[in-house]
Formats: sequence, C-alpha cells, structure tokens
Amino acid sequence: MESEHPEKRREPRYPIQAGASVTVNKSGLITRATTVNMSGSGVLLHFEEAVQLALGDQVTCEFQVSHDADKPLPYWGVGHVVRVEGCCIGIEFKAGVLCELESESGPGATAPSHPAAQR
Repeated sequence: MESEHPEKRREPRYPIQAGASVTVNKSGLITRATTVNMSGSGVLLHFEEAVQLALGDQVTCEFQVSHDADKPLPYWGVGHVVRVEGCCIGIEFKAGVLCELESESGPGATAPSHPAAQR
C-alpha cells in the first residue's frame, strides 16, 4: 500500500538529543527546547509546553551537540517554521554552522560569525 504523504525530506534525519535555545526573530523571545532529530537542513524540536510559533516564523536556533563529553560543538541555524504539531516544531534551516569553540573567539578566526553578534 502506498502512503498518502510522499517523503519530502531531502536528507536523512539523525536521532540527536541536545539542548536548544530558540529565538523568535520578530519578537526576540527566547525559548528552551530539546532536539528530537536533526539533519543538515533542519531540526525537529520538542518544547515542554506548546509555544506560540506559526508556519513561516523566522527563528534562530542554538545547540550544544556533543561529539566528545569534554568538547561540545556549538551549532546554530537560522531558518523558518515548517511544521507545528502540539509541542513539536519543525525548522528548516536557511543558514548555519558547526564549528569549534576556539575558532569563534580566537584572533584570526575564520568561522562565520554567529547571527546574534550581527544584531
């Protein structure tokens, strides 16, 4: 039997659980969430309670994704809301970066600057 809803994902999702901080660009409201899964082009977030986000809302997400217990990698993404289901929100990224902590603050850093620094 064929599914009513064809697969729309461009990339595989990985079940990564990490803390997230979500800033709603139009209001500046910052909310905490937990990732459910991530890909290179988006993330599914779970909030403790329903949040007032709508399809198309622009957001900036910050994550602390650990590849090693002593060295978490900071990751941020700028995107928009593409899915709202109760306490779960899907975000499609427009831009983002995964980089070492030292590359953001050291002299001669080549990593892209964090979007919050541009506000």
